[in-house]
Amino acid sequence: MKNTDISIYVPVYNGEKTIEKCLNSILNQTLRPDNILVVNDFSNDRTSEILKKYGEKIVVHDNSKNYGLSFSRNFAINRLNSRYIASIDADVELDPKWLEILYEDMQKNQITFIGGRMFEKYIDNPCNLWRSIRIGQQWGDKSLSNPNFVFGCNNLLDTKNLNKKKIYNLDGEYFKTNGEDIEFSISLKKKNFKLYYSSLATCHHLQDDNYRSLSNRYWRYIRYGDGLKNRNFIKTLKNSFRQLKKTIKWIAQDTYKLRFNLIIINIFVLIYFIKNDFKIYLKSNDGNT
Repeated sequence: MKNTDISIYVPVYNGEKTIEKCLNSILNQTLRPDNILVVNDFSNDRTSEILKKYGEKIVVHDNSKNYGLSFSRNFAINRLNSRYIASIDADVELDPKWLEILYEDMQKNQITFIGGRMFEKYIDNPCNLWRSIRIGQQWGDKSLSNPNFVFGCNNLLDTKNLNKKKIYNLDGEYFKTNGEDIEFSISLKKKNFKLYYSSLATCHHLQDDNYRSLSNRYWRYIRYGDGLKNRNFIKTLKNSFRQLKKTIKWIAQDTYKLRFNLIIINIFVLIYFIKNDFKIYLKSNDGNT
C-alpha cells in the first residue's frame, strides 16, 4: 500500500544503538512513505556511519552543530513538501501497520494531529518496567478523541491548514531538549484543530535504562513539566516532600502487586530527584548573589 503524499522524518542525536531498528521498521511499513528524512543533530557516535548504509533509501540532513530537538523538528517539517508528515524518535521501532492505521484514522475522523500507542520493549529490565508504569508515553487501551496532548515520539500531522514556518518554538533550553509536544498540542486545540490517540497504531520504545539514567530521565521529565521554573528554598523543599509522598504511594502499590524489584528503584529515583533539585536551587542561588 502506498500513498504519494506522506513523508516521515527521524530526528537523531547519538542514536547508534537504535537507529537501524527504527529505520528498518519504517521501510517495512504496509503504507510506505514517499520520503524518509533523517535529521542528524551533530551526532558524535557511529550514527553518521550507520546512516550511510541506507544509501538512496533515506535522505540525511546533518546539522552543523547540536541545535536540539525543536530545531530538528521545525527543519524537517519545512523541508518536507508532503501534506502528511509523520515523526518518529530514533529510539522507536514501528509495528508494520503503524502508519496505515494512523492515516486511516486521520481520514475517518478528520484529524490534524494523531499519535499511536508506544510500549516499552525491554520490560525484563526493571528500570524499563518502572518507566512504562510511571511515565509511559501512551494514553491506554482505548482510542481517544482530543487527548491532553499527542506524544512527540510517534505521530502523524496534516499540514494542510497550518502555517509551517515556525510550528515548534525554538527558544530556550526546554525547547532545545524536548520539542514541546505538549505546547504544540495545546496550540492546535486553541485553534480548534482535532487531536486523536489511536491505540491500535502501536510501536515500541527501544530505550534501555539503568538506575542512574532512569532517575535522570524522570527528574528531567518533572523539571521540564514544571517549565524549568526557578525555585526558592521553600518551593524546592515542597517539591521534595511532594516527591516523597509519591514515592510512598508507589512503594505501597508495588508491594501490593508484588513488584518488589521496583521498590528499590522508587527509592533511588527519590534520592536522585531531591539531590538534583537542590543542586539546581543552589546553582541558581549562587547566580543571584
